[in-house]
Amino acid sequence: MNTPIDDNKLRVAITGAGGYLGRNLCAYLREQGAAVFQLTSNPARTEQSMPAARFTFHSGVEPRFFSDHKIEALIHAAYDFHPRQRKAIWESNVKGSIDLFAQARTEGVKRIIFISSMSAYKGCRSLYGSAKLEIEKSLSEMHDGLSVRPGLIYSTPLTQSGGMIGSVLQSLERGLIPLVGKGDQILYLSHVQDLCRLVEHLILDSGSAGSAPVTAAHPQPYALREIIQLLALTMKSKKARLVPVPWRLAWAGVRVLEGAGVQTEFRSDSILSLVHQNPDPDFSAIPSQIAFRDFAAAIGAASS
Repeated sequence: MNTPIDDNKLRVAITGAGGYLGRNLCAYLREQGAAVFQLTSNPARTEQSMPAARFTFHSGVEPRFFSDHKIEALIHAAYDFHPRQRKAIWESNVKGSIDLFAQARTEGVKRIIFISSMSAYKGCRSLYGSAKLEIEKSLSEMHDGLSVRPGLIYSTPLTQSGGMIGSVLQSLERGLIPLVGKGDQILYLSHVQDLCRLVEHLILDSGSAGSAPVTAAHPQPYALREIIQLLALTMKSKKARLVPVPWRLAWAGVRVLEGAGVQTEFRSDSILSLVHQNPDPDFSAIPSQIAFRDFAAAIGAASS
């Protein structure tokens, strides 16, 4: 049952509230005293103690939702991974996000935070990164909007992780991990609690609105193979075996399956995102009050 909302609390709406990051954002901000409204395509997956409403990229949220609930801040963390072609991605994610921002602004929302990705950068090759970049561009034209680009998100304890780290942990349990190429792709990592703290800071800091996207990760780079090895060591997965697969072969194989209508767990576009990372990410926009913890140190401490 939803609990009554105190009108004196900061009122925040979060899309993607049923996902890994969305759930963490909801829980963290509620712990900080905010009144959190969950927006999701499946309200049944949300925390029942917090109010929830339906949101989809094609239909948005009901008219006057933001004004009726006196929402002060919107965190847009949702992304629709179902469409695989550019036209469908733009019709769903890009147009849907722009429409959401426009409604929120019209209905009086003071701050909009868009959860983008480090895959979004000038010259990116993936459709995912390009769509995120287009949404960032639209939001930058609003005086109350700001984009955040997380790296690879993880939790401690590690078993609470979702996303790619969660998938790797599941593969470790099976003992066999397909490795894209040599696994030398460079990645940066974001502890989910540090990311939540950053988002809270950006909501409350009026001086940050309208500035450049914030790359939200620790600046220490890790190769994909190194990340997997650290996870295996921490989880004591002695039987795990890495199986290198040439990235072009992996990409082509997944493309064939997608063309045949097969919904694969790992998308061909994700392989492009992994292989073609931003060669020169800029971490200078992280506020001085926020420190992202180093991945190896964080999971080492968590396992001790």
